[in-house]
Amino acid sequence: MGFLGRTLAVLLVLYGLVFVVADLALLHADAPLWVGFAFAVAFIGLQYVAAPWLIERVFSIDFSADAMPAAQREFIESLCKQRGIPVPRMGVIYSGTPNAFAFGRLRRDARIVVTEGLLKICSEEEANAVLAHELGHIAHYDFAVMTLGALAPLLLYQVYVWTRSVSNLRIVSYAAYVSYWVGQFLVMFLSRTREYGADHFSAEVTRTPSALSSALMKIAYGMVKERSEALEAKADKGASKDTKKDAERSLQLGTQLGLMGISAASGGEALMLATNADEAARVMRWDLVNPWAKVYELNSTHPLTALRLKALNKEAVKLGQEPAYPLPEDARKVNWVGFPIEFVVWALPYALGFLLLSYAWVGRKLPLDLPEKTLPLMVIALGATWAVRIAYRYHGSFKAAKVQDLLEDVTVSQMRPRAVQIEGEVIGNGVPGAFWSPDLVLQDDSGMMYLLYRSSVPLGRLFFAMTSVNRLIGNRVTVQGWYRRGLKPYVEMARVEAKVVKNSGSGMITLFGKREDGSEAPVEYETLVERSYSRWIQTAAAGACVAGGVIWLLNVV
Repeated sequence: MGFLGRTLAVLLVLYGLVFVVADLALLHADAPLWVGFAFAVAFIGLQYVAAPWLIERVFSIDFSADAMPAAQREFIESLCKQRGIPVPRMGVIYSGTPNAFAFGRLRRDARIVVTEGLLKICSEEEANAVLAHELGHIAHYDFAVMTLGALAPLLLYQVYVWTRSVSNLRIVSYAAYVSYWVGQFLVMFLSRTREYGADHFSAEVTRTPSALSSALMKIAYGMVKERSEALEAKADKGASKDTKKDAERSLQLGTQLGLMGISAASGGEALMLATNADEAARVMRWDLVNPWAKVYELNSTHPLTALRLKALNKEAVKLGQEPAYPLPEDARKVNWVGFPIEFVVWALPYALGFLLLSYAWVGRKLPLDLPEKTLPLMVIALGATWAVRIAYRYHGSFKAAKVQDLLEDVTVSQMRPRAVQIEGEVIGNGVPGAFWSPDLVLQDDSGMMYLLYRSSVPLGRLFFAMTSVNRLIGNRVTVQGWYRRGLKPYVEMARVEAKVVKNSGSGMITLFGKREDGSEAPVEYETLVERSYSRWIQTAAAGACVAGGVIWLLNVV
C-alpha cells in the first residue's frame, strides 16, 4: 500500500478508534443519552472543520496561479462575479484519472480541484461545464448540507448504543439500529439529489447542458480505462519498480477521486463496451427502462450516468438545443411489468432470514407468545423461497445469441435471465491484468461482453482463475450461461469450452516449451471444458434448510 492508501487507512482507523473508545468511556461513566448526542454532534463538527485541511494533505494539489489553465480560471472568476459568489481557490491534481471535485466549509473558503486527466480529454467547453457543476455544489452549500445529513444516522447509532443493554428498551435499540442503516441509504439519496442540483446549475449558467453530458461520458469511460491501464502495468512482469509504484498510486488515487468527484466509478464498466455515442445510448438504455436500475442505484452516492444524461437532455430541449446523447423514444419510461413478482421472489428469502435473526437478537427477550411451530415453519419457508429464487434465476434452454442482441434486451435483470450460447474470442480479464480475476471479456463480431464465473465453493473462483483463465485468453470459446444485467451486462457462465494449446511429446517439458534435450516440444491442442456448479450447490443448501426445518418441526410436534 502506497503513501496515499496508508494515510487514508490510518485516518479512518483513528477516527473509528476515537469514536468507539469515547463512546465506551461515556457509557462506562453512565452518561445520559444527551451526552452521547452532544458527542456525536461535536465529532461530526470536528470532521467538518478539519476535512479541508486533511484533504489538502492527503492529495497533492497544485494551487499555484498557473496550475489551472487561464481559460478555465477566467471562466470561474467571471461566473462567480455574475452570481455573487466568492472566487474559490483552484487547483490541479496531476493524475491521469479524469475527475473533479469541490471541498471546503462555506462559500468563502471553498476549493475546486480538477485532474490533469480531465483537462486532457475534455474540450474547453466541457471543462467549463464540469467546473460550473462543482461551483454549483459551492453555491448550494452542499458541504454543510451533507454534513447535517451524515449527522442523523450517527445520532440513531447513539440511541442504539445507549439502549442495547437495557432489557426493557431492547426493541427501541433494535429499531434505532435498523433506522441507522435506513438513514445511510437516505444520506446517499441526498447526495444523488445534490448531484442533480449541481448538474442543473451547470446547465443553467453555461447554457450548454450537452457539454456536461459529453464530459460525463468521457469521465466515466476514462476512469475505467485509466484503472484498466494501471492494473495492466501493475501486473506486467517486465515493468520496472517505479512503473509498478506509479500504477499502484494511480489505482489508489482513482478510487478516492471516484468517491469525491463529479462521477463515481460504479457503472463505468458498462460504458467500456461502447465505442461511440450510438452504442453508448444502447448500453445505457437498460438503466432508463428497467426498474432494477433504481434498486442498484440506492447504494450509490452518484446517480447513474444514464439518468444524469436523461435529465441534461431535458435541459437541452428546454433551451432549443439538440442533446449530445439522444436516447431512444422507448427509453423515456420505466417498464414496471413483471417487476413486482421479481422483487418479491428476490426479497422473500432475505426477509425471512431477517425476521429469524431479529427474533434471535431481540424477540427471544421480549414477552412474545409465538406458537411453537412458528420458527421451524419459518425455516422451512426460508429454504423453500430460496429454492424458488434459485429456480427463477436459472431457467431456460441455451439458445445461440449475438452480443449486440443481448445488449439491446432491456427486459433482463438479475432475476430475469436469458439462457444463451455465445461464441467469440476471450480478449482479456474482467479486471485487466489481475491474475486473481476469474471473470473474462468476450468479443464476437457484434460487440463485447463480460463473462462471470460464479462459485459457491470457498476459493472456487480463485482456483478457476489460477488454473483456467490464462489458457482461455486469446482463444475462441463457446459459452453457455445466463445473460443478466446489473450495473454492467454480463453472462454468468454455466459451461465454457475452448481448444487450447497442449504441450506433448516424450520426455519432460520445461517451462519454456522445450524437452530436456533442448529440442522444441511438439504443439498439440486439447479441448478444455469448465463448468460452474454454483446453482446446484445453492439448491442443495436450500434443500438442507428445508430438511432442517422439517426435523425441527417434527421434534416440536
